Amino acid sequence: MKSGLHLFIIWEKSIGKKDIILKDLEEKYIIREIFEIKWNENEFVKNLKRFYGNRLPNVSQKAELCGKGPFLLILVTDVKPKLEKVFLDDVNEIEINSNIFNSKMKYRKWIGEDYAIHGAHSEQETNHDLALLLGVKAENFEKELPKKWDGSIKKIANQELVGLNEWKNIKQFFDVLNATTNYVVLRNFEELPEKITQKDIDILTDDVETMSEIINVENNQSNLPIIIENKKISIDFRYQLGHHYEEKWSKDVLKRRILYKNIFYVPCDEDYFYTLLYHNNRTESKKYQKILNQLALKINIKENFKEILNDSIKSKKFMEKYMKQMGYKDTTTKSRTLFKIRNNELMRLVKVSIFLVKTYGIIFFLKKVNLKIKNTL
Repeated sequence: MKSGLHLFIIWEKSIGKKDIILKDLEEKYIIREIFEIKWNENEFVKNLKRFYGNRLPNVSQKAELCGKGPFLLILVTDVKPKLEKVFLDDVNEIEINSNIFNSKMKYRKWIGEDYAIHGAHSEQETNHDLALLLGVKAENFEKELPKKWDGSIKKIANQELVGLNEWKNIKQFFDVLNATTNYVVLRNFEELPEKITQKDIDILTDDVETMSEIINVENNQSNLPIIIENKKISIDFRYQLGHHYEEKWSKDVLKRRILYKNIFYVPCDEDYFYTLLYHNNRTESKKYQKILNQLALKINIKENFKEILNDSIKSKKFMEKYMKQMGYKDTTTKSRTLFKIRNNELMRLVKVSIFLVKTYGIIFFLKKVNLKIKNTL
């Protein structure tokens, strides 16, 4: 793990147990810093929904359980982490620190509520939480923290989640995306972040729901206007996995992505060339001819690409040859419809269920199902 930093949150209604929790934390870990954070009560539910995303089935119920007042953010270092790999689904896995997980579950048991304490038990979750809570990168922030907590609690009032209503600048926007989502900016990114030359930013992501919650908590759409540096910018992610680019191709693009200018993610040169050509052929645009010719030279295309690009039939045949070679299929209305069916709410619940069983065990999962049934009766 790049950073040994983890965090716990003691929500307002659990503050009464803070002394015994802090005592236990001091015995097991090095407490680095403690903050008391107060969100605007009117924005609390929005902040909470955005913080937890689709992990939180009932945000209003969670707000009632944890309270809407000031909460404690506790940053700790585990000098003897117990790292384990767990599967998120059939393909993806994540490395967690089971010490942190076990502490979180113990504190919840002490309090008597399942969601009374939040704990970030993986590098990814710590990065996610700190990016939204404080607008910082865990790896950098850890270096600024004292070696050991001095016993004082630093208060932060009116600190909403970063980007709740607007973004300070494009770098802040991408810093949060980097910590929370898997994405690439598909095109027109050469002058970013210095200049935003387009009215929209085209993004490919494998998690539309998380992306929409990060940039606009109230709308689960794929083309959303946000405020960056006091300007309205449309974040267009209709290009989600399996929609404009078929599923296998989209996954490959995301797998091969590169960090551009050390700020945001873009396709590698080959993927940039072919996704742009595919888009160019579909829109029958001349807009991208210059950059396509530059990329063709860069990735060492042997054919006379200028001639191919100026002939729509040759260009489409060139594209078809590449897609056949890579095992990629063209997207159609039928394929997009099937993709939506496969990725509907039922499928999401199945994936979440698999994750819970694999990560926390069947007993924990059945307990959650039973609780959910009781709450809906």
